[in-house]
Amino acid sequence: MWDSIEKKLKNWLSPLKDAETVFHLVGGAVRDREMGRPVTDMDLVCKDAKRAAEKLASIQNAAVIRFLKNPEAPCYRLVNRSDKGDHLDISELRDGSISADLAHRDFTINAMAIPIYPDGQLGETIDPFGGITDIKKKRIRVTGPAVFEKDPLRILRAVRFSAELGLSLTTDTLDLIRLHAGKIDQIAGERIWAELKRILQNENSTAFIRLMDESQVLTRVFPEISDMKDCPQNAYHHLDVWPHTMVVLRHCEKMINDPTHHFGQGAETVKKHFITGHRTALLKLTALLHDVGKPSTRGYDTTTRRITFHGHDKVGAERVDQIARRLRLSNLERTYLVTMVAEHLHILFLAKPEVKPSTRMRLFRTLKDDTVSLIIHGMADILAIRGPISTRAYRQIYLSWARKTIATFNQSIKPHLSPKNDLVRGKDLLTFGMSPGPGLGKVLARIRQAQDDGRVQNRTAALALAKKMILTSVETNAKTEN
Repeated sequence: MWDSIEKKLKNWLSPLKDAETVFHLVGGAVRDREMGRPVTDMDLVCKDAKRAAEKLASIQNAAVIRFLKNPEAPCYRLVNRSDKGDHLDISELRDGSISADLAHRDFTINAMAIPIYPDGQLGETIDPFGGITDIKKKRIRVTGPAVFEKDPLRILRAVRFSAELGLSLTTDTLDLIRLHAGKIDQIAGERIWAELKRILQNENSTAFIRLMDESQVLTRVFPEISDMKDCPQNAYHHLDVWPHTMVVLRHCEKMINDPTHHFGQGAETVKKHFITGHRTALLKLTALLHDVGKPSTRGYDTTTRRITFHGHDKVGAERVDQIARRLRLSNLERTYLVTMVAEHLHILFLAKPEVKPSTRMRLFRTLKDDTVSLIIHGMADILAIRGPISTRAYRQIYLSWARKTIATFNQSIKPHLSPKNDLVRGKDLLTFGMSPGPGLGKVLARIRQAQDDGRVQNRTAALALAKKMILTSVETNAKTEN
């Protein structure tokens, strides 16, 4: 692996032929080398980085992109014009020496460097803060007490590194995180979401969400969670709102991690579902926030003597919409999150045997592929309900329906969700004499409902029903006019 990296560095740097320019490989690449992990990005530092980058770009026919994220150490990305995947980042060496530069970095495991010789070969690792020892001891330790003051985002990076690298935060590092947790308010929403997304994508993210909670970080990211704590629930539940939420998150995670165990024949559907986009992180975020509307809607029914949360799904959807905007989620991500929270009770209702197929299909048509996400969330939610009036039979009705629906989703349900598979279309109704407008849409919706219910199963029957509906409508209008 490192032979190819040295070859890449030689290809990029050897044409410079500038003995005065001393490059060092720094950051994650050095850490990953010491951990035996694949290296994806290569970050270099040198004096007068702008001059070096521009000179290399002219020699190598590369484009230069300047990043201004860190004004103290401007970064220049060189992109091979012939291969956009081939790039190199060169940053300005801070304070005149590699040791001084490394002192600006966040954690000891990231504060190492390797000198690069003109032929691209790598020298011995420079490790002034004991990063190699910390890797061996599987720990993450700050380089100094001011690390989080300089950049509060490093608090979330610490948790993310712990999740991705399998390293534990030292006690001193955790103490500093608690001390500076309030500074998270200073971080731009999109930067918070970028780190949180990677934490949630981890197979054991529940443990790291607990870590964030215990270190007072989670309620700084989501102040709404504070009200969820110590909020009692009714007899369907054995846990208050917040501990229930964490159990739902854990169940979601288990099902995503091991679909074969939980879904049997539907396992492939689930696996493919979570390959696309960032559904893993978004579904876990849904689990974390699905009951965010409960504290403000909590009431008490004196007749049944039960705690109520009327409308908490709607209120919760409004809250998560605000959260999504605050964290600068994309429109697609925000729509997913809001829809999941808004419909998390509805999906439980759809499992009842008396519900018509067309009623289910109306929601499925809205959700499309995300139907699978909502069904899985419902499973996690129902598994976390173990109160005295929540019976095993009550839970089993939903769980059985959910597994069956996921197992048949791609073959039996998904084909019907596309308008292309409607047995009757608007142009058909126009040929029958209908005019464009709301009336035409209503007839199409009724035919689609009949199709979903199985009352019409082919185009001939659907067209006959359409003619009947149009005729009935004309007769009704005639009687009204007379």
